[in-house]
Amino acid sequence: MRKLKVHTKWFASFIALLLILAGCQAVGGLDVNKALLGDLDVKSSESSMSLSLKAVPAPGISAEDKKIVDLINSFSLNVSRVKLQDNGNISAQGTVVFKQLNVPFTLFLDKEALVFTVEGAKQPFYFPIADYGTLLGEEPIDQAKTQEISKLLAQFVVNNLPNPSDISVSPVTEAVYGQQVNLTKLHAEFTGDQLPGLLKSFLRSVSKDTEGFTKLIEGLYDYLLPVLQSNSDSFVDPFNLGLGDMIPLEDKEGVVTVLHDAVKLAVDTVLLVYDKQLDKLYESTPELRTVLSKETKLQTDIFVDSDLHVRKQNVELNVALPASDDLPLQSISFKAQSESWNINGPVTADPISKNGALDLTSIQLTPGETLRNFNVNSNAYRILKEDIGITKKSIVIAPDDEYYYPIVKGNTTFVPLRNLAQDLDAKVTWNKGTRQTVVTDDLNGKKMLFKVGSKEAVINGTKVKLGQPVFVDEYGSTYVPLRLLAQALQATVKIDSEGWIFVDRK
Repeated sequence: MRKLKVHTKWFASFIALLLILAGCQAVGGLDVNKALLGDLDVKSSESSMSLSLKAVPAPGISAEDKKIVDLINSFSLNVSRVKLQDNGNISAQGTVVFKQLNVPFTLFLDKEALVFTVEGAKQPFYFPIADYGTLLGEEPIDQAKTQEISKLLAQFVVNNLPNPSDISVSPVTEAVYGQQVNLTKLHAEFTGDQLPGLLKSFLRSVSKDTEGFTKLIEGLYDYLLPVLQSNSDSFVDPFNLGLGDMIPLEDKEGVVTVLHDAVKLAVDTVLLVYDKQLDKLYESTPELRTVLSKETKLQTDIFVDSDLHVRKQNVELNVALPASDDLPLQSISFKAQSESWNINGPVTADPISKNGALDLTSIQLTPGETLRNFNVNSNAYRILKEDIGITKKSIVIAPDDEYYYPIVKGNTTFVPLRNLAQDLDAKVTWNKGTRQTVVTDDLNGKKMLFKVGSKEAVINGTKVKLGQPVFVDEYGSTYVPLRLLAQALQATVKIDSEGWIFVDRK
């Protein structure tokens, strides 16, 4: 089945659209900036959210691509309970819906690890993050400073982003977690063709915001200085500004001044050529006019309480897509809803035990190992095996393939045992006592035994005669019959008239 490809340039446009959502000045008496930044001071809360997708196929779409579109449209995510504890621990429980199959899940995140599980899993999955608590070296990341610099960055961006033209504020009463709450509703929307102008206004504002930008650089300086000092031997000045040479890293005022002036110069230079470069971009990538058209539209409703905490959000984004064989869609839409309660109240995240959990950093799960961690009757198993097809493999071997280098002896095609077996996820070991190579099927655990010079193999306990003996080539690779090994590993083999070999496993 041909896969849909998502190009980076469309994804970048989509991210830019989302960023514009944030920046607003006072509207209808509501200080929107403070409302959007109010949640930065939230230490604990409970919340829920949902996400769904809708892909609109292009005219004349193939039956294969229509199946993929249907899969996209069948997906939704519903998180019924997210708990943020004041110590930073987070837990969540929810359900992934795929092809009308529900897969409940739970997760827990603390400073040491992410642990999650889904219904049908025999063991939870474990991803340690404590070892990743360093930045650029051995110096540990200060979580408090990280939160502080994140807040500074958010404030800088929000304070400089412009208002979209369609924005309004009104008092409303909305249900939040089953209770009626008096809220202020902020409605905003804009279309893709407005994005270039909004981005240009943002850059203009950044160029003029000397105070805000200086404050941000000072925060970054305080955050990164210990790291840079601990790695002074390997420090590379990214802008070639003389940092650490003409200007010592310890000279905060000098470093901040140089960085501010350099970035401001860069922003001003971009503004000087902005319109011309935009025209060139449209000329070189005409498809971008479709993405940045009136058909692309973002609209959002944000509901804040009297403390300027966001209690509810509704976001709808429709992205128009250009005609393409790789991406046969007219558009794709995203719809998200969320609500929050118990703001800064007593909240305790629900931990998940790491005992017996599969450490995802110490093992690389093969398709068989992954499936064996799920009950065969579970929805998760069915989705992984039948819908996602994690066991599917397609290998194409050219007649003169430099990796497999197939060799024909008699009427039998031989290939390197280890190359094909490992590409089909099998485990290959050497039994020194019997001088046999043992291949263990990843999917069912069945074993195959091959011995150099022997015209006999053992497949799952049964002896099988070979037309030609197993041999070793001049480079030390053990060669076995292609078809015998592939079929034993649950794959099919087809060879066309020109000698091309197609190995497929479902």
